[in-house]
Amino acid sequence: MFKRLLLMLLPIIVFGLLAGCAGEEEKGKDFGFLPVTKMDVKVNGEFSISRPVDLNSGFIWREKYDESMIELLENAVDTETKEDGTIVLYQVLRFKAKKKGNTQIFLASTRATLEGPIVASQEVFDIYIK
Repeated sequence: MFKRLLLMLLPIIVFGLLAGCAGEEEKGKDFGFLPVTKMDVKVNGEFSISRPVDLNSGFIWREKYDESMIELLENAVDTETKEDGTIVLYQVLRFKAKKKGNTQIFLASTRATLEGPIVASQEVFDIYIK
């Protein structure tokens, strides 16, 4: 009796598992890949990364990088006035390359909440130091 029940339910279980896997695959397509920007810099050379920021939203850019390869010199907010008079805020991260090699900088636009940080967007920078 148990074998008959199992044989009848087996196709339903397999079909359900396959349908569940297809659904997960569709969800992955929504996120895509992180944008990657490639940069070349010389040892002891400085470079900046600038991203728009809305201080009223509470989201700011957080950086993660290999401190043995690059050094964060400055993390500041700068402004730009457009032709129509609107002011746009930018978070400017200024770095210095320490030694030859390849490294990455990960940026995430995050906001702190009681439940933990919320990430709005993320970017990756491939840094080639000559």
